[in-house]
Amino acid sequence: MRWGKAAAAGGAALGAAALYNAAAARGAAPLENQLGGEPGEMMWRGHRVAYTRHGEGSPVLLVHGLHAGASSYEWRHTVDDLAQYHTVYALDLLGFGRSDRPALRYTGSLYQALLADVMARVVRERCAVVSSALAAAHVISLAARDSRSITALALIAPMGMSLLQSESAAQTTVSLLLDAPVVGTTVYNGMTSEANIRGFLERHFANDRLVHDDLVLSYMRSARQPGGKHAVSALVGGRLGADVRSALRRMRQPTLLLWGDQARENPVQNAHAFRVLKPDADWALISDAGDLPHCEQPDVVNTAVLRFLERVRSGVHTGRPTPLRGVMRLTDEMPRNGGMGG
Repeated sequence: MRWGKAAAAGGAALGAAALYNAAAARGAAPLENQLGGEPGEMMWRGHRVAYTRHGEGSPVLLVHGLHAGASSYEWRHTVDDLAQYHTVYALDLLGFGRSDRPALRYTGSLYQALLADVMARVVRERCAVVSSALAAAHVISLAARDSRSITALALIAPMGMSLLQSESAAQTTVSLLLDAPVVGTTVYNGMTSEANIRGFLERHFANDRLVHDDLVLSYMRSARQPGGKHAVSALVGGRLGADVRSALRRMRQPTLLLWGDQARENPVQNAHAFRVLKPDADWALISDAGDLPHCEQPDVVNTAVLRFLERVRSGVHTGRPTPLRGVMRLTDEMPRNGGMGG
């Protein structure tokens, strides 16, 4: 009798979870191209990878960060300014945005292979790459191996060094839960609720008044696309981590590092290790910005990126900070030892 009641309760719980998941799925309309430009797609290992193309000129590839709700929409304030001088490709990585979200084993190596093929098959010439957060770490790793495809890198608060951590038991548990068919979808829908998406964005913005309802809805809609949990499970489980220390030492391309001075998730003190291993990198510290300075102070960031790309093009890249209005320069008095573990 006791087992029968437990089985009945378990069945009821699964039924309730299935109803909740069905209701969540009904709210996930297919994503539209919010960036404009010329939409395109590439079939990669049997899966569709979406991108948009903007402007004319030397090519620049934009690679968004890795998190629930991530997509090329991250570059909504970037593409138009860069497209005045460059051909800009804004990519949705596999598992995110308008690209397919298959149940694969997502790893850093998979994303590096995808990026290499996008450059070879879509861009089809050497290009500069602008990327952020954890995705930037995989761009660094790829650039160190293949200097022929990447001419220059603009890295916004990259990870892969100070935030390198081993997978914890809690991460393993959540990852296993996410991989479960019904329960995993329920857990993922909870992780990507409106409140959680809003909280994520508010932590990444210095000015949380910029986190308006439409922005939250856009990120939530992206997160809730069918199959969205698969890449996030790999992220939570630590399978997308990267150690870029060796790659940075080998990398020879001109590099620009950008950081928001009020970043909390990946604070500016973490930039020191990148600058030690890449001492010739240009540097821009963006005033009044958090972890997404290109979303919060786009005019300043776009100016910094465009000036950097022009210096690279003209061969006068100096490897020294360039004063810009609204950009703070890292001084010798800046703390040098905070958050530098790993």
